[in-house]
Amino acid sequence: MSGRIDYQIEKYRFTEASESARLTQQWADVMEECRTTGAGAEERLRIALLNVDYVTSFELPFRLLLIRAPQLIASVREALPLSQKSAVFNGKRFGCVYSLKSALNDVPDTFQYHLSTRIRRSDAQGHGELPYREIAQQIKQPRERLRLALEQGLTVTALDGLFWFGIQRMAADIQRLRKTGMRITTGETDVFDTLTTTTRRVPFYQLSVAAPARRSQAA
Repeated sequence: MSGRIDYQIEKYRFTEASESARLTQQWADVMEECRTTGAGAEERLRIALLNVDYVTSFELPFRLLLIRAPQLIASVREALPLSQKSAVFNGKRFGCVYSLKSALNDVPDTFQYHLSTRIRRSDAQGHGELPYREIAQQIKQPRERLRLALEQGLTVTALDGLFWFGIQRMAADIQRLRKTGMRITTGETDVFDTLTTTTRRVPFYQLSVAAPARRSQAA
């Protein structure tokens, strides 16, 4: 896939039902620092851990546009003394809360998140955001959204999955689809987004198109 994919973030609101004004301000300060410094993925995570009372495994991909959050958490653990506890997200997803605080008794056990966006997508092939948005409106299950997008011939990046399909761990869902028999190819492309104001390489996936059979020639 040639060229770069640009994501113009016109609206991006990620909220938790019981979020305090303190946490809201902390996250606003984190994102301002990340944009000002042009922080990369691991540095964005480090800034958040140092400045927010606690972060959750569910929110990290959406807040910081991290596509490999578990690996990044494992990496920063070597330098930061992280505490963690289990939590439930949106009534059915299980994950963890992370904090530099040693005591997490005052941290909730359940969270209810909501994401509201308006995002413009453009790439060198002229593909915009409309087909991704239409799929999200048609289907509720994230992995089925991904399946349909691939079957329709769309190229899907980890950020497409995050923005429109609600997928936080694209590689895991791709692996499950491959086990059903889907032939999915993987590559990398540059992406830029106006939320983090960074350009970086991310994975993209597309359905493999079998080459037409060659006709045998008569001797």
